[in-house]
Amino acid sequence: MSYQKRESKAVDAIKSAIPSSLKSDMLKASKGMFAELYETKVIPNHYLATGIDGVGTKLILAEAMGIYDTIGIDLVAMSANDLATLGPVSPFLFMDYLACQSKIQEKKITGKIIRGIVKALKQCDASAILRNSIRLNFGKGETASVDELIDATNPGYGFDVAGCMLGFIEKKKFKKQKVQSGDKIIALKSSGPHSNGYTDLRHHLLNGKFDSRKKYRKLYKGKFSLNSKFDNSTIGKRLLEPTELYLKNMVKVSKNLDVLGINNTGYGLKNLNRLKGFEFRINNPIKPQPIFELMQTHSGFSDKKMYETFNMGMGFFIMARKKDADKILQITKGKIVGEVRKSSKTRTILEDKNKKISFEGY
Repeated sequence: MSYQKRESKAVDAIKSAIPSSLKSDMLKASKGMFAELYETKVIPNHYLATGIDGVGTKLILAEAMGIYDTIGIDLVAMSANDLATLGPVSPFLFMDYLACQSKIQEKKITGKIIRGIVKALKQCDASAILRNSIRLNFGKGETASVDELIDATNPGYGFDVAGCMLGFIEKKKFKKQKVQSGDKIIALKSSGPHSNGYTDLRHHLLNGKFDSRKKYRKLYKGKFSLNSKFDNSTIGKRLLEPTELYLKNMVKVSKNLDVLGINNTGYGLKNLNRLKGFEFRINNPIKPQPIFELMQTHSGFSDKKMYETFNMGMGFFIMARKKDADKILQITKGKIVGEVRKSSKTRTILEDKNKKISFEGY
């Protein structure tokens, strides 16, 4: 069974286990979006915005390379970029959970992980842009000792992280599905694979010699080591490039303009299909970074498979009115990659290399 099918079954089971009474304050218009919104009286005339995520198997590379100070940036970015899709959101609180084996604790590697989180949080505070008093705080965290629960390529150095971000958005500034036919699709460049598709990346690019676990080492089909020279660096360092943070750029753009954001995470271009009743025509995509080209060469993945698994150089999309596109490009340094069209069938069409590839469903 593919991981997509396993994930779908797991999510369905979770949804069926949650009674509607525990979602009574959730704004129905936020269902299926990147971040959920809730009615709250904590700050009048605002919705509470929520996002939560982990970093996934990219952690294996951090542990294998002994580089821990960037993975916290990835953790914050996972939630922050989801909240960014809402527009002029004010992040208020970030909380983390760190599960680790003994060496992570003994060698104070926990501090390196947290410093990455702090660095990212400093880049997410939007209070100065929105001119309000909602500052971003690093809330209570939890560190658990789990030597017997998780595994690692290097015994004792295994860990996992999860983080959630809460924020507020003015009710009058939130509108469901503001996109309309004729809108321009602006892509913001990614820093690399971000935190998606790393099981495929590792297994197809790396030889696995760094992994002491025989049962997992046999899954690796690649020919490269973590230290193999590539793109003026190494394969390992390019794969560990931290996720780009888009929240402050999106806040700047949405403060006075009518826009909608899409976080290009797992499922790639299919993320656009969360907005129903439109065709998203991508005919001028950003050129993917060399790491994606290397992956396609050594995996044999089709163009369709690549664009529905990875961000392919486009980390975040902004849907905007044609008249506002130039202003947004000046603020974000993004690129117009396509446009929105009205359609009876929700789908994304990629026109590239004289090919037309259709992506349906999500």
